[in-house]
Amino acid sequence: MVNKFLNKDDLAKLKSQTPSSKKIVFTYGTFDLIHSGHAAYLVEAKNLGDVLIVGVTTNKSRREMRGKGFPLVDQKNRAELLTFFDFVDGVIYVDDRNLLQHLKILKPDIFFTHSLDWKSHLRKPAEEKFVESYGGQVYKRKPNGPFVSSSMIVELVADLKIKEVVEYFFGKIKIDLANGNWKVGAFSGLKTKIRTESLVFPEHLMTLGLFGSKFGRKIIPQNKLSIIVKKLKKESKKIVLSSGSCDLLHAGHVRFFSKAKEEGEILILGIPTDRIIKKQKGRGRPIINENSRAELMSFFPFIDYIFLFDDESIFPPLMDLQPDVFFTVKEEWNNIEKSSISDNIKEWGGKIVTAPPQADGLSSSKLIKRAAGIRVRELFKEVLHEAEKLTSLKD
Repeated sequence: MVNKFLNKDDLAKLKSQTPSSKKIVFTYGTFDLIHSGHAAYLVEAKNLGDVLIVGVTTNKSRREMRGKGFPLVDQKNRAELLTFFDFVDGVIYVDDRNLLQHLKILKPDIFFTHSLDWKSHLRKPAEEKFVESYGGQVYKRKPNGPFVSSSMIVELVADLKIKEVVEYFFGKIKIDLANGNWKVGAFSGLKTKIRTESLVFPEHLMTLGLFGSKFGRKIIPQNKLSIIVKKLKKESKKIVLSSGSCDLLHAGHVRFFSKAKEEGEILILGIPTDRIIKKQKGRGRPIINENSRAELMSFFPFIDYIFLFDDESIFPPLMDLQPDVFFTVKEEWNNIEKSSISDNIKEWGGKIVTAPPQADGLSSSKLIKRAAGIRVRELFKEVLHEAEKLTSLKD
């Protein structure tokens, strides 16, 4: 894969080597818990020009803005994930409170921003004035409803984890985390303002018409996909099938599926439905709705087809589609190579390829725990502050 990581010297070089007939678009963001709305935002930015450069907020600047615990995902992993999108041409680390230094080097034709950042004064008049001084344009994108941010996802996953822990130790409790009101209520059930349904991100469907685009056409019902697979086999295409929930997507997931594509020409990704994930992982999961999970994965160029399956495992779709390669994770719990399914795969001339998790310490469960830690500190800020004062007095 082409190295898309840039520094300030690279920005200057890119600017000098880009023909005047080509438009450079510059935008920025944290992209902490990435979702399909982020991808749509970047596609919209790229459609305004020819070269898209994305500034990724550094760990230091995000921590200084949001506080201890932020960001949930390290800057390297956040930036790396963006490089897998073919519509992103380069990424560079930035402090989003001071973008003028990067604007002066790159002089983008389009500075693609969010209108909310101007209202909150994160974006400065000096930046707009500079861009307009050389004939550039500042694009202030209005939020599409319903607007969902990474912060909202953080609160959702954190609150769900807090509920789980509180119920484990104290039983059923009435909790209104929004107002901080706690009341013990025996057998009353847990009452809270927390959303328990999966988050859906339909704003890009409105702005880009995803299902009419090259991205949306990747999402195919399983019965129709069977017909496509038969046709591909007649064309002697090597087909790879892999699967994953793709909930709270991180760079490890994307590395894994990118590796899967290396095993063949066509990569098919199976994603379990919300019902299956909830049954397997419990209340509150998945965090992201099944359609939004599928939509996000459709933006990655190495994935050719996506389908949702409502079976207890990937095995029924695997038997139906009969790929040349079944690419799956190599972990202790996964004993597929010793199962009867392995014999079935050999019967149609297929093979199993395994690879270890590519996460480097990242996992959805760890992200949820981190988010819960941040939320606990917010909810019990005063109590923790008093505890720290008592501790310092004792010392």
